[in-house]
Amino acid sequence: MIVMKFGGSSLKDPESLKHIAEIIKTNSFSRRVVVLSAIGGITNRLIEAVDQALNNEEALGTILNEISKIHEHLIQESIPDSCIRSSAQKEIQKIIALLKRLLKGIAYTQEATPKTRDHILTLGERMSVHIMTGLLTSIGVKAQAVETDRIGLTASGRHGAGSVRQNIARKNLPDYFHPLFQSGSLPVITGFFGSTEEGFPITFGRGGSDYSAAIFADALEAERLEIWKDVDGFLSGPPEIVKNGRLLSSLSYDEAAELAYFGASILHSRTVEPLLDRKIPIVIRNTFHPEGIGTWIGMERSRSETVIKSVTFDRNIAMLRLHGADVGHAVGLLSSLVSHLSEKRINIRSVMTSQTCINILLDRKDCRQSHREIQSMELNGIDVIEPVENIGLVAVVGEGLFETESIVAGVIQSLIEKGIHIELISSGASKVAAYFIVREDRLEQAVRSVHENFFSKSMQSLFK
Repeated sequence: MIVMKFGGSSLKDPESLKHIAEIIKTNSFSRRVVVLSAIGGITNRLIEAVDQALNNEEALGTILNEISKIHEHLIQESIPDSCIRSSAQKEIQKIIALLKRLLKGIAYTQEATPKTRDHILTLGERMSVHIMTGLLTSIGVKAQAVETDRIGLTASGRHGAGSVRQNIARKNLPDYFHPLFQSGSLPVITGFFGSTEEGFPITFGRGGSDYSAAIFADALEAERLEIWKDVDGFLSGPPEIVKNGRLLSSLSYDEAAELAYFGASILHSRTVEPLLDRKIPIVIRNTFHPEGIGTWIGMERSRSETVIKSVTFDRNIAMLRLHGADVGHAVGLLSSLVSHLSEKRINIRSVMTSQTCINILLDRKDCRQSHREIQSMELNGIDVIEPVENIGLVAVVGEGLFETESIVAGVIQSLIEKGIHIELISSGASKVAAYFIVREDRLEQAVRSVHENFFSKSMQSLFK
């Protein structure tokens, strides 16, 4: 039993779809589950369509036509059998018609509720599974499209950030899938969303197909979860900044989770947690280089010679600094702040305090709302609320980092040598990670500097 997940970066044109179909067909596991994201770029177009419905209804026809043409082209060029092709076209037309109705409703009411947004954003995955099912069927694979809000994948929480109820998934999913396996069918499943107890679609956040694939791997007791991307695996540095990054052949669960949390887009930050109980490994593989070893992620912990295995970054962060003479000792102040922001569905990334300042790290999109919310509380003892948005985060990750004092000092030294001012340091919150806040205009230089310091030519002999 294996779960194979393919992301939107791999699902981009007829050739890549055919290539993925061959990877699936030639996989040696007798029981396979395939989880798909939307076709590359479609989720962004759906978000744009919602905005058009609210602000420029006349432009809806253009974007609907564009989304329809993208999928029609994929069907025409990848499915050779005319009967199967016609069936796939009918499914896509139904979904496009539903999308049009939902967008017209938004335009009429001038309101896009989180529930409606989630419903619209699931349509990309629904279209991709019907196209891939048709393609697989046309090359002799008995495949069946499965939409996750119709099979008991129950989730709770707020729309846009749902969480699967794992105990229910373990109960419901085997009952649904084992008859499919017994009939020789290969399920092709929508990633990214499930359903509320009331039956409405609820998404798991951007990149959430990794998370839902992990849920399936756990519920079906898979031997492993394969996540297919357009890169060979995790690298020692982000490829868009570091040109000489080294492939990491293995990571522990903790290392992978921290890298994902701190910005490494190769894996959704919530993918690891559902797999811990059954100790199911994850393999990151390259769709366009399937013979590569990829990166294996599991329970085994190994320390590299440099301790740090990878450097990553996140530019989508901001900070609120709450200044006051005695905020560090004000009883109940921090609790009130955290509770109030949580009630407003604002995720706090980290909090660090001193006698005269509370530093709240959060997503940049939440900074201004958080500023307004805290101002409205009119808390005693806070003199100034300072929003800081022009910052970025550099994180270093590796087993043994917590026990090796010289590592953090080495990072600091590499930044000082380049004249990069450090706004904030957090070390010790995780046994395998530390992060450093710097000015955004120095972020890329900071990443390159830290990577060069720990993975320079003089140290490469350690990895031979």
